[in-house]
Amino acid sequence: MHPPNVYLRKAAPKDEDRIHELLCVPEVFEYLADDEAPSRTITSEWILSAASDSDNYPGGLWLLVIENENECAGVVKLAGDETKELELTYILDPRVWGRGYATRMAHSIMIHAFEEGRTAQIWAGADLPNTRSFGVMKRLGMQFRRKVEYPMGAGMEFEITSKQFDPFRFEPLPIR
Repeated sequence: MHPPNVYLRKAAPKDEDRIHELLCVPEVFEYLADDEAPSRTITSEWILSAASDSDNYPGGLWLLVIENENECAGVVKLAGDETKELELTYILDPRVWGRGYATRMAHSIMIHAFEEGRTAQIWAGADLPNTRSFGVMKRLGMQFRRKVEYPMGAGMEFEITSKQFDPFRFEPLPIR
């Protein structure tokens, strides 16, 4: 048996239900939404803002697809602003944790962002108890940026510049 076909694809309005289902998984919203299931409007806003980010920055929202297994095994988002720093957010279905997909999907999108040349820095943050997320950031080569205070408690941010980033660190997932 050979491995499943795994790839990223741009999210579209038709994916709202799938994305919202993923955001409402308790292990996902525990850290993402301060331990409360997010409202449907959050998902709509993510899709709308991703379209805007895609127009103005090498940002956007992508779905992790594992053919014959999961049409929305994860999402990865890059959000931009006038500072030209991009915020990286990655979410993975707990049923596929431990397979390296979070790292590979984030790395693949970071390659895309840095190759476009419209950003010099990407950062990500997480609540202190979210050690899995810190592991992903460190595997990506990100360095400690600062301690932060989120609404539900302390967290940390990590960052990486285009000069520090190694595009060959992991095999990228195809983006379709």
